[in-house]
Amino acid sequence: MESGHSPIAAAGPLPPDPMSDACARFFRTHAELWRFIGFVSDLALRVDDMARLASEAVPPGVSGRPVGGGAAQMPSAEGAMARTLRGQRHVFLHMVLSRVVDSYIAYVAELTVMLAVNNPRALGPGEGVPLELLVEHDSIDEVVDAIVRDRVFALAASGLDALEAWVGDRFGFALFVEDEVRDRVARLIDVHNLIARHRGLATRRFAGADREGRQKPGQPIELAVDQLFSDSSLLARSVTDIDVRAADQFDLPRAVSPSLPIG
Repeated sequence: MESGHSPIAAAGPLPPDPMSDACARFFRTHAELWRFIGFVSDLALRVDDMARLASEAVPPGVSGRPVGGGAAQMPSAEGAMARTLRGQRHVFLHMVLSRVVDSYIAYVAELTVMLAVNNPRALGPGEGVPLELLVEHDSIDEVVDAIVRDRVFALAASGLDALEAWVGDRFGFALFVEDEVRDRVARLIDVHNLIARHRGLATRRFAGADREGRQKPGQPIELAVDQLFSDSSLLARSVTDIDVRAADQFDLPRAVSPSLPIG
């Protein structure tokens, strides 16, 4: 996969300090994901290097290279593993984007749980509490946690508009203060939902909204490595912004940043 970036360095900014436990969990997951991406990329390159070195060390005819093959028979600069990874990069990048957005939505859910536990009346009678939910849990806080998490993920499945409106109506908190950030997050959630429910294929509506004309209906959604780095960094900055503003507005408990596996 083409990129001159270090996956860990490009994945995003450092977390705020202090921060909420939910924020710490997001950044820990974030760092673990990009370390895994770096490991996969490095593994592919190392396997190719080993194959090339072994081929060069074994005499022609034994290694599979014809005797006197010349430059045309030399191994290509890009090995088989790297070519395979490149050829399937949309699958790999779809998996990465899904994981990043899942973690972002989980952060919003965990933050909203904190707001709801502090003010359960904000949920309102319209939420409804199934009897089996009351039976399954031992405390009101656990019930609130289950209700809010289910609601946040259900709203996110329909797009950012519904989730943003629900958080604003129930708790008087704006998830975003910059339209550009909000629009980019909305698109990432839309892509995430298409990956989850449409096999990562572009719909006519999604393709029609692509100003660059790269997306084709019925074809896998094209993701660029550098853009994915940028989008991942954007989500991390958004979490930082939300966490700082929510802590200030609601006086939420925050702790000094624990030792996070970042960098």
